[in-house]
Amino acid sequence: MFLNENKIVEKICEFPITLGDLSESIFGGISTKNGLLHRLTVPEGSDSESLYLCEGLCKPIILESELIYPYVSGAFSEKFAFNSSPYRFMLPYDLSEKGSRKECRIIPPEELKVRFPLTYGRILEFKNLFDHDSSPLESADYSVRGRKLLEYLNTPKIIATEGYRLQAAYDTSGNHVFEDGCGIVLKDPEKYPYVTAVLNSQISRLFPSVCESEMIYSNSVTPAVIKRFPIVFPEDRLTEDLITDISGYLMFLHQQKYAAGYSTANWLDELTGFYEQISDLLVVDAYFGDGIDPRLLDALEENIHPYAGDMESESDESLLSVLYYIKQRILESSNFKKYGFDEEVSGILSLL
Repeated sequence: MFLNENKIVEKICEFPITLGDLSESIFGGISTKNGLLHRLTVPEGSDSESLYLCEGLCKPIILESELIYPYVSGAFSEKFAFNSSPYRFMLPYDLSEKGSRKECRIIPPEELKVRFPLTYGRILEFKNLFDHDSSPLESADYSVRGRKLLEYLNTPKIIATEGYRLQAAYDTSGNHVFEDGCGIVLKDPEKYPYVTAVLNSQISRLFPSVCESEMIYSNSVTPAVIKRFPIVFPEDRLTEDLITDISGYLMFLHQQKYAAGYSTANWLDELTGFYEQISDLLVVDAYFGDGIDPRLLDALEENIHPYAGDMESESDESLLSVLYYIKQRILESSNFKKYGFDEEVSGILSLL
């Protein structure tokens, strides 16, 4: 199939199922009138759960860790998994269970002073020194806007952000706070790995063109826009299962890359790139149905499987060895060189 971009975009626009159809809720991030009050960093090398750096006051501070959450910086777009970044976000709110959502209540100053005196003292000091305001502390001094995010805090979700292009990471604990981007809570939790793979695939490169063709000119990671993202599921269960399993591999591999930082070994980059290439091939085929060589599917089906047991119980080195072994098994499959994985990938992805 050789289609120009306009024909490809036209075809994508015809797909009936969208991300909005699959989602329980899609929502934007937190907004605050004073980001330097809420955003914190963890000192390099610190293993304390209560020591942070206040950028506004340029000093280390100690706060109650119960009110501190990991923060996803909009400046860095991450895919499949989140970096163990030093950024944190202070939320002086009470959260209570209400099904999958949380009821959120800002803690008033008089209660905050008794229950969380360190946080109370820090907010008051920030107000006095940074804002040059000596009036008594009020809830409005540290409130945030973003009711939906608070309702779904600690609920597993995909967080989609946009750097040089749309990317998505699966927040398994659901406790990350973000300002720029979208939180996506799916109706069916089993679909998270598949949808994460799709949002990170080559298909996402075409989404801006899809929006333009539908006369949508807003940022592609606003809730009203991203809910229009067309989601296609493969006709056969095998392909969907393969994409789901590989997405799980990539979540782990990206965690390893982020942990290694700039010292990432070439073989780890190559291993991650190999599985991303397979994922892209399978996702693009699900959308356009060119058909993948059955022998390649056989090789993937034979070697790619869900993790057996609990991933958390395995050592990182053991899991990396398994994924490297799986890659070698696929590359060494019978007649593999004859039907050329690289050529097949290049042929389908060149359409995009």
